[in-house]
Amino acid sequence: MKSLTTLLLLLAAGLAQAQTHEATVQQKFASGGTIRFHLEAGGYTISPSDSDSIILTYRARSEASLQHVKVAIKPSGSTADVVVSDTPNSNFTVVIEVPRRSNLWARLTAGELVVENVEGDKDLEIHAGEMQVDMPHPEQYGNCEASVLAGSLEAPAFDVDKGGLFRTFDHHGAGKYSLHAHVMTGEINLRVSD
Repeated sequence: MKSLTTLLLLLAAGLAQAQTHEATVQQKFASGGTIRFHLEAGGYTISPSDSDSIILTYRARSEASLQHVKVAIKPSGSTADVVVSDTPNSNFTVVIEVPRRSNLWARLTAGELVVENVEGDKDLEIHAGEMQVDMPHPEQYGNCEASVLAGSLEAPAFDVDKGGLFRTFDHHGAGKYSLHAHVMTGEINLRVSD
C-alpha cells in the first residue's frame, strides 16, 4: 500500500511540473545602474548575475495564463523599468536575474518578494505579502529603515525581531548603501546570508 501511495504522489508531482509553462524576456543592461520594478501579484525572486543583462523568466500553470501576462523591460541610460502586469491569480512565479551591482526599486501589489545577494541601494515595498532580503554584509549599509503596518519585522542582520502593529526599525551606519523596506500587511525578513 505504501508503494502505491508513493507512486501516486510521484505521479501527481510529475503532472504538476508538466503543467508549468515558462517564458523568458531578456534585455542588455550595464552593471551599477538602477532597476525599477513595477510588479503585479505573484512570487518574485531577484538574483544577482555576472551577466550584463536583465533576464526575466516567468512561469504559470497554463499556456493561456502565461500568454495573458504582459512583461516589458525598458532601459534608458543607467536606468531600466521592468513592468509585469495582468498576472494570473495563483501559481505565478518569476525569477529575475540582474547584474550583481544594481540599485533596486520595487513595488509589488501582493505576493512574495525575495531579493538575493544583490549589491546596491534597495527601495522595496509590498502592499500585502512577504519580503525577504539577503544581507551578506550588513556593515555595507548606512541608512536602513524598515516598517510593517501589521505583521512581523525580523532583521537578524541587525539583531531586531518585532511583531504586531506599526512596527519600525531604523539603523544608521557608515556603509555606502541605503535600504528602505515597507510592507503594509505581512512580514519582512532582513536575513544574514552567505
